[in-house]
Amino acid sequence: METFWATLKREVRYIWGPWETITRSELRTILFDYIEVFYNRQRHQRRLDDRTLAEAYAASPAA
Repeated sequence: METFWATLKREVRYIWGPWETITRSELRTILFDYIEVFYNRQRHQRRLDDRTLAEAYAASPAA
């Protein structure tokens, strides 16, 4: 989990700039977009056989 937050912080700073320039409302939108759109639907993960979380969930028997 610590690795996830470190990556998220690094990427937010890289894309959006310093924390001081981001409002709380913007940060909520940024976090939602990163987690729901990018991390779950677009980012391929090696531990899931190079699939996204959404693809792995859809392929699971519980889905």
